[in-house]
Amino acid sequence: MIGKSNDPWSDIPASPPGPRLNGRLVAESRPWEIFRALDHLGRRILFLVHARAAASGIALPKIAGLDVEARVRSEDGKGILSVTLENADDADIFTRFTDDIIETVAAARNEVTAVQSFVGRTWKWHALLKGGRKPTLSREVQLGLIGELWTLLNIIAPPRGLDTAVMGWRGSQRAPKDFELSDLCIECKARGAASRNKVRITSEHQLEDVTGHQLILLVLTFASSGEEDVGALDLHEMVGQVRSAITSDAPQASKAFEAALEDTGYDDTHEYDVIVLHRAFDSYRVRDGFPRIVPGAFPNGPVEVAYDLPLSDLTAFHMSEQDFNGLLAGKD
Repeated sequence: MIGKSNDPWSDIPASPPGPRLNGRLVAESRPWEIFRALDHLGRRILFLVHARAAASGIALPKIAGLDVEARVRSEDGKGILSVTLENADDADIFTRFTDDIIETVAAARNEVTAVQSFVGRTWKWHALLKGGRKPTLSREVQLGLIGELWTLLNIIAPPRGLDTAVMGWRGSQRAPKDFELSDLCIECKARGAASRNKVRITSEHQLEDVTGHQLILLVLTFASSGEEDVGALDLHEMVGQVRSAITSDAPQASKAFEAALEDTGYDDTHEYDVIVLHRAFDSYRVRDGFPRIVPGAFPNGPVEVAYDLPLSDLTAFHMSEQDFNGLLAGKD
């Protein structure tokens, strides 16, 4: 239990109601500006003041009992990263947590690194408090997730908007279709350029019709790459691109995206070994006559059916890029 004499928040006055905080600068954080404060309810807060440009593309964890927040200070446009303790009973561990943040940020070489260090320590504690690391995603899952995020950012967002693309992303929920928009469902399949010319359909529900929606099978082709290649993507790079776009164009979608990303098993602290270059995508309209297995195809037969679908059998259903873009833009 922290005694009053060694409690760094013990003699800090509470801030008035509203967004303004009366903070006390932590001297050992210099040259970076970390403050301790109490809000108007007496809750303990640690916050970092920084230039807004230093925080591009950051993502914040959700930690039970703590409120981790990024906002802009109205009086001067500076960014504020803060962590607030919701329950005073946890003051001991909060002090250790914030001391760790202060020590790490103080060692940062520049302001961008200072911001990344602040956020990075919150993610480290997030993993610790959750009781361990997530299992690392398999190579197949990494490629599939890169494909879904590439589709979200580069195919759906331009005509429909980033907010719509994020809210329509269902792949993280293990839903039958990777994207469900108001009038259109898209099932994504990512494949290697050197792999056999087929895709794996993992359920009889993936290509099942959805009432009131058109259904597209989207096949993305990626080539293996090295880190030094221009345009090379690993999962961290792909996630970073989406996060940066959301921060810039649709900040209201950030919480939904991070929640969905959490559901995929992605972990900012993991190393991912799949590095690829996007080569092409092909779209196929799923309609009558499309070679597929759907619920009811075999009334007395198996369920949870997985099968390979040769792309050479889909020529009659292939869409031109112009037609596909028109469909996305709502012109079909």
